[in-house]
Amino acid sequence: MGSNYGWAGKILRINLTEETTSTIDTTSASETFIGGRGIAAKIAWDEIHSGIDAFNPQNLLIIMNGPLTGTLAPASGRTHFSGIAPQVYPKPWYTRSNMGGWFGSELKYAGYDGIIVAGRGAKPIYLSILDDAIDFRDASDVWGRDTFSTQRYFQDNHPANSKVICIGPAGENLVRYSIIQSETENAAGQGGFGAVMGAKNLKAIIVKGSGSVAIAQPKKFLELCLAINKEFQTGPRERPNPSLDPERVRRYGARGVACSHACPWRCAVIYRNVPGVAYPGVNTTMMHCVANIFSGQSTFYNWNLGVEAGIEVSAVANKLGLNHWSLSLGIIPWLRECKEQGLLTEIDGMPIELEKPEFWIRLLRKIAYREGFGDILAEDIPRVADLLNKGKRIRDTFYPAYGFAGHWDGHGDKANPVFFPLWIVSALQWLTDTRDPFSSGHDYSQNLTRWSVALTWKELSRIGEKIYGSPKAIDPEYPYEYKAQPAIYTQHESVLKDSLPLCDQAWPRFYSTHVDDGYARVSTPSLGTIYGKSLEYHLYVTATGSQLTEKEFWECAERIFNLERAINIRNDERTREDDLRIIPYFETLENRPGPSGQRKRLNKTKFLKLVDEYYVLRGWDKERGWPTRERLELLGLKEVADELDNLR
Repeated sequence: MGSNYGWAGKILRINLTEETTSTIDTTSASETFIGGRGIAAKIAWDEIHSGIDAFNPQNLLIIMNGPLTGTLAPASGRTHFSGIAPQVYPKPWYTRSNMGGWFGSELKYAGYDGIIVAGRGAKPIYLSILDDAIDFRDASDVWGRDTFSTQRYFQDNHPANSKVICIGPAGENLVRYSIIQSETENAAGQGGFGAVMGAKNLKAIIVKGSGSVAIAQPKKFLELCLAINKEFQTGPRERPNPSLDPERVRRYGARGVACSHACPWRCAVIYRNVPGVAYPGVNTTMMHCVANIFSGQSTFYNWNLGVEAGIEVSAVANKLGLNHWSLSLGIIPWLRECKEQGLLTEIDGMPIELEKPEFWIRLLRKIAYREGFGDILAEDIPRVADLLNKGKRIRDTFYPAYGFAGHWDGHGDKANPVFFPLWIVSALQWLTDTRDPFSSGHDYSQNLTRWSVALTWKELSRIGEKIYGSPKAIDPEYPYEYKAQPAIYTQHESVLKDSLPLCDQAWPRFYSTHVDDGYARVSTPSLGTIYGKSLEYHLYVTATGSQLTEKEFWECAERIFNLERAINIRNDERTREDDLRIIPYFETLENRPGPSGQRKRLNKTKFLKLVDEYYVLRGWDKERGWPTRERLELLGLKEVADELDNLR
């Protein structure tokens, strides 16, 4: 393997306190931990130890791309972020986030596979990266500006087409769910890493590169990318230009766009010059995913702000640097339920009126600037309920674990239509993660929910046998049988997507309407036929020239997942008891019925047996939920096993 095929070959290390830089070699970890999330976990194991708070200068902000970043690999425009996350409840711990866009690709073109940021600037600072020229610059002129204004400032004062990540007032004021923003809608949302930048006095990083990415087998790689792009246009996951309301096209210039580098889909919609409703002015922004909830036009999220006000609220939240998911699926539903139960009726004399956009804008500003009651809400609802000693039961209906609102779990998340028994696998994903697992874990519950309208359960179950090893992995007739296997597979798939990295909405490619049996595949002249579960491996090998077998490639994912578990154990004393705290959330009645026609709730007895099976399959101690020495050594993590033994 050529040492730098796919990878740039070095990671930039930044010390803000001393304003010094250095680099470390990527290749020593690339074959073992791939890139992105994997190499970040190795850095965290080596350098982030117990007792470090999210806002401590010793906390690291680890920003990583991966071996497919900056290439033609379809939907490879993700950037990984990790460190001690302030959003995590009850105590911040190491976890992750990611964003789309073009920043990661530009960082690769500048010659870096990632950035490790340590320390704290003596004053507001921003980092300029122009290939090998690294400058620490005074950010006083942009400190206090919103994310849109900040990016415009850098575009006016730096080379054309530079890429920026930055924080808004929420990050500067250490709001626990503040985001790192790029463009108008790309954000590292979950985790609160915007506040980590704020605690470091780091307003932004701007990067411009002049390099490229070398590909080990360019002909094979190009053929494969083109074949996958063609396969992408299939079934209910098809994402060409969205079907847009002609009136929105006429009035707001609405058009479908890709949100990230090398993506053939057009998931997002750009709106231009949309009139403000709460305040004068116009808004130009991109909308996709959870941003569409702000208009309040669904069954549960029914505050009926309308399109123009919804776009305005979405844009203001992004400008201030506030996490859309936390707001719309956690904070706002909690406030509404508290109002309906008479627990809260006003905020600093302002009635809680979700149907009025003026309320939303004033509320968001209070949170971002920590004004009045906004200072409490800036701590996020899991902590707010404790601080106020009210609304705890309401909180527990919206927040499964770790301080994150529900997501594709059939319960607190009312936006996504997953149903029993698919959310049994979701529950296992939540069980052992360190955050909401659906930044890169949609491929079981979400994809099966959507593909069940195009393929029969019998067809899906046959495909499930090829992917997971048994038709019971998908068959609704076996709700508690053979569910640990797809949960583990999905977690490893999540690791690979975050390490290569690839978009979670686009990958993996399992199902297709292009073939009679429904199992996705592509064919190329050089590689022949490749089935869905092997596509990522072949992209990786043709890009990097790696000699890893496909089995070894998947073992990398298992190694990374176990290393993350070890970090959680060593630094935070994580045990099985912590895992099982998600059970009461899933024991409530699900949102909507599945194939049985009846709404279900978790059967605790059956689920606990499934948890035991999960631990055994993982090679973990059933009593404590810790990886065994045998499993860690099989994964090449003997030093990790030695350190955990000192804690047993």
